[in-house]
Formats: sequence, structure tokens, C-alpha cells
Amino acid sequence: MATLKRFSGVALLTSATLLVGFSGGRWSAPLAAWLGPALFIRFYQSRSPLRGFIPLLVACIGAQVIGWWRVFPLGLIVPFWIALGLFATLPYVFHRVLAPRIGGGLSTLVFPLAASGLEFVSLLANPVGSWGATAYSQYGNLALMQWVSVTGLVGVTFLMGWFASLANWVWDSIRDGRARETATTVTLFACAFVGVLAYGAMRLASAPLASETVRVAGITAEPIRVITQRWSAAMPAPAERDAEVRRVRSAYFDASVREARAGARIVVWPEISGIGAATDERALIEQASRVASEEKIYLTVPLFTIRDEPDKRNENKLLIVDPSGGNAIEHVKFGGNFMEGTLKGDARLRTVDTPYGRIAGVICWDADFPEVIRQAGAAGVSLLLVPSSDWHEIDPIHAHMAVFRAIENGLSIVRQTDGALSIVADPFGRVLAQLDYATADRTMIAQVPTRAITTLYNRGGHLFGWLTLILFAMLVAFGLASTLRQKR
Repeated sequence: MATLKRFSGVALLTSATLLVGFSGGRWSAPLAAWLGPALFIRFYQSRSPLRGFIPLLVACIGAQVIGWWRVFPLGLIVPFWIALGLFATLPYVFHRVLAPRIGGGLSTLVFPLAASGLEFVSLLANPVGSWGATAYSQYGNLALMQWVSVTGLVGVTFLMGWFASLANWVWDSIRDGRARETATTVTLFACAFVGVLAYGAMRLASAPLASETVRVAGITAEPIRVITQRWSAAMPAPAERDAEVRRVRSAYFDASVREARAGARIVVWPEISGIGAATDERALIEQASRVASEEKIYLTVPLFTIRDEPDKRNENKLLIVDPSGGNAIEHVKFGGNFMEGTLKGDARLRTVDTPYGRIAGVICWDADFPEVIRQAGAAGVSLLLVPSSDWHEIDPIHAHMAVFRAIENGLSIVRQTDGALSIVADPFGRVLAQLDYATADRTMIAQVPTRAITTLYNRGGHLFGWLTLILFAMLVAFGLASTLRQKR
């Protein structure tokens, strides 16, 4: 019997590790993300809290290794694996300790409240942003994705966590001959689940037709990532580097003029495409101003200014030049600077009112911070421009993550990417255009809505997140009170 129990425990732990591992990070297996946590709960509740903790922790870290394999440099990813593994283990510990003390259907809320509450705290404080958020595993389920317009990402986390704990509670109740006790709780979950999907379906069905749109062109004229990787291995002489920079800039400006004359009113380049020495920055800005003015377009130019002085950091920033040739927006990247070593921005969004709605811009990793992008929703931004540069291991998940920002804040998003998938999505997360980097012509064209949509998330802020923390604290208090009563 002991051998059979040991074998079943190993099978449960292995299955849960694989399911969770391949449903997060660089992978996306929506159904696995629902089943994996249920198996982790099943394993842990069959062991004592102390004896089961170490195997559970190792398995949770193992799931993070699978999910984030080769995503970041080794020096960064190992602490990331451990931190995420520890963080992922905590909801299971809370469930194992508190649920038996609370009992009944109320006990099924311990795990989802702990999981969503902890994730909410992480979203506010995590230096890497929302990487690892549970909701990202459900990309493609548009009806379910609409729920983030009400609760943010943690609303989906709560629903998925509730399923995991409820499935185990129902299993135990049936096994112990208490099936009738589960009817009320199962009905409540079913109503919540169906209600969320019904809300999403109705939101999509009632989405207004975009009567006013603007033609946007995303351009990746040259493989900048290939060039910068070559430079990092062996920096060419200044004259050779400057010649290559001039060639790249010429390709981008030629493509911008071509798309403007084809009808594009907004043109977006990918991150780092305006790379060059500090001495060349003024010339690039002047040329961008001239092209935008002559073609009457909003030109989005991401600069990467190389500072040769050892005491100065390189700058990764975004310029949006208006049709008058003026600098409408200047934004310095703030996300991921600890990897790039670039000057860190202030995380404040700038906006500009245009004939095509209110526009804002951020750079790549910046869009992984829901709290920062919520500024765009609160300001009534209708179009968020996100020049980006990705690598193979985060393609296409990084582009898909940005779509959640569109739904949360009721805005359209244009993410032009070097090295990976480029995507345009409307305020409901519907993909209007996408472009695989492997195609020969890396130009993405879309007619993008110019109106923003009001959402409860960008008006109510983090109400649901704070609610999960308050309710979890109440459950902890209830569990402690129950334990004291039993001792008396």
C-alpha cells in the first residue's frame, strides 16, 4: 500500500509539473493551466503539510524551469525560477493549512483567493511586470479574456483557482459519500463561470462597428536585432558602424514615405530601429521631422542612442513626430532596464490628441506593466503604439500579452516587432492584423478604430485585487477562530 501511495504521488506530482510548466511562460496550453493546479492540490492534501512541502516546492520550481527555459540570461533566470517557484507554492500551502479548518464549500475559496491575491501583489511590485500571470495562458479564448476589462488579470486567476480547489473538494465529497453537500458550491461556481463567459460573449456581440478608423503601417525594414547581436559580439569600427546605421535609416525612411503615400496616417517602426551614436541623434530627429511634415503623418521613431562616455548610459526612447514636424511625445523606456543597462524612464505616459483620437506610446517591455498602462485607459487613450524587439523564446507569447492591455483599458494597440510576431488588436482583443517576422515583406497594415471604450477596470482600478486580499484575510481569521474553538 505504501508503495502504491508513493507511486501515485510521483505520478500526480509529475503530471502537475508538466501541465503547469507547459501552460505558462513561453508556452500556452489553456486546458493544462486549469488541470495542473488541481493535481498539485490533490498531491499536497494527501500528505502532511511538512512532509509534502519540499516535494511540492521542487515541483513548482520545476514547472517554472519548463515554462521559462532559455527565456532570459542564466544569471537572471535562475533566481527568477526560484522566486516564481516559491511564490507559486504559497497558495497550495495556505489551502493545505486553512481549508480543513474552515470546512464546507467555503474552504474551496482559500486557494483561489490566495492565488489571485498574491498575484495581485506581484503585479504591483514585480520588477519584471506581469510575466507569469495565469490569465496569459488563456489567450485565444476571447469570451473569457473579456473578463479582464472588469477585474484585470487576477479575475481570471481567481476563476481558474476556484475550479482547481472545487474539483478536489467534489472528489473528496463523492469518495466520502457526501455528494449532496457539494451541490450548492458547484452551482455557485457554475453560475460564476457561465456568467463570466456570457458577459464576454455579450460584450463581443454588442461591440460597436468601428465607423471611424485610421490606416496604420508597421514597418520592419531591416533586421535590427541581427545587427545589434553582431555588434555585441564584435563592435565594428566607428566608420563601418555609422555606414550601416545610415543604410538602415535610409531603408526605414524610404518605407515610411512609401506607406504614407499609400494612405497610412500613422507609421510605426520597431524598437531600436533608430540606433546610432549620440552625435547622429539630431540628424535622425531632423530627418524624421522633415518626412513627417512632408507626408503629413504621425511617425513613431524608437531611438537607441549609444553613449560612448563611460559615465553615461545608453538611451532607449520613443519619439512620436506629428504632421507639423514637431515632437509630440518623448518616452524613455522603463521596463527591463536592468537587463539592457539603459537609462530608466519615469513610467509616466505622455499622450497627444490627434484627428485619430488620443495616442500614447511605450516600448516593448513597458506594456507588461498593467498598472502603468492603466494610465492610458484612465486618460482616454484610443491608440497605444508599442515598438518592440523580441527573441525566439518569447515569440509569440510576448505579443499576446500586449493584447490583454487593449482589453483592460478599452484601447487599440499596435505592436510592431523586430525578431518576432507583430500584432494589431482592437479594444476587445480582436486581432486586426498580425505579421510573422519570417515573411519577406515585414510591413503590417491595419485599419484601426479611433475611439476608446470605457471599461470597469480602467475606471475602478484594482478593486477586485484589493477585494481578494480582504476576503483572504477574513478567511485566515475565520480559520484561526475555528482552530481556537476546537482547542477549547
